[in-house]
Amino acid sequence: MTITDITPRIEARDGVAVTVYTKNDCWGCTKTKGLLDRAEIEYTAVNVEEDEPAFHYVTDTLGYRQMPVVVTSTPEGEFVWSGLQPHKIREHITHRAEAAA
Repeated sequence: MTITDITPRIEARDGVAVTVYTKNDCWGCTKTKGLLDRAEIEYTAVNVEEDEPAFHYVTDTLGYRQMPVVVTSTPEGEFVWSGLQPHKIREHITHRAEAAA
C-alpha cells in the first residue's frame, strides 16, 4: 500500500480514522498494532521502509523519526504521536467518551 492509497476508508470507532506508520522489526510498532487489534479497532498500517512518500511524510511533514507514528483523525481534530503510548491509544481511540455511550 502506498501513501496515495491511504484514505479514511475505514473509521475505527465513532468517527476516528487511525493510521499507524511502522517499520520492519519494530517492537513498539508490533505492540501498538496488537493493542489496536485486541480492541478490534480498524486501522491502516503503512511501512515507511517500503513506502518512500510515507517516510517523507512522517519525517519531513510530521517531524518524527521514532516509529510507530500514530495519526488519529477525529471530529475534534487530528492527534499524532510516536512511540508505544498505550495511554494515548486509550484517550484518543479506545476509550473516547462517545465510544463508551
